Amino acid sequence: MRAGIIDDHEAVRIGFAASAGRDARLNATPVTVTGGAPTVTAFLGAGRDICDVVALDMSLADGSRPGENVVRLTTAGYRVLIFTLGDNVGFLQDALANGAMGVSLKSEPVAETFSKLRRIAAGETIASQELAAAIEVDSDFVEANLSDRERECLGLYADGLGQYQVARRMNIAESTVKKNIDRIREKYEAAGRPASTKIDLYRRAVEDGILPPLLPLRKK
Repeated sequence: MRAGIIDDHEAVRIGFAASAGRDARLNATPVTVTGGAPTVTAFLGAGRDICDVVALDMSLADGSRPGENVVRLTTAGYRVLIFTLGDNVGFLQDALANGAMGVSLKSEPVAETFSKLRRIAAGETIASQELAAAIEVDSDFVEANLSDRERECLGLYADGLGQYQVARRMNIAESTVKKNIDRIREKYEAAGRPASTKIDLYRRAVEDGILPPLLPLRKK
């Protein structure tokens, strides 16, 4: 059974392919890793007939949304297993709602991941109960998983600076600040904590410990 891996960490891709060699010695239906890339765009650019099923990292460095990535892959004919740390329920829900057939945590034994790839390649959708049992999170308050630069940008912007002032403080282009703010809003939306206004962004910054509260705020 042929599998692909999309992960922005080269070491993960190399380790995944190396583990397939051990899997091949232990299973009658071995997993052969025949494709790997850091982004969905790079993976799809390599050609259609690469593999049958794809292990897809949920949070890629290009900032793409998991649901959109799943749609692109399934439209191209691939079955998708989300391969993740499992620390963002909003992103997981987005991926599963858009056609991912299951989830494998990176903390699981790699043999379990390959077993799930075989099941998905055979057309099985892995039950949501398995996901619920594997991931322990506070479903009422999901972290947005902002990068350090996004946290810095949010702190300055939500604290009252305009985009031009934030750009000067961070020594980046004003257009980059706008992109960061848009991405921050997307991440909070995916986490089920929308922040459409600057006041909302201030609240999220306080909730996540980026800014001190003027008044006590309750997480919600």
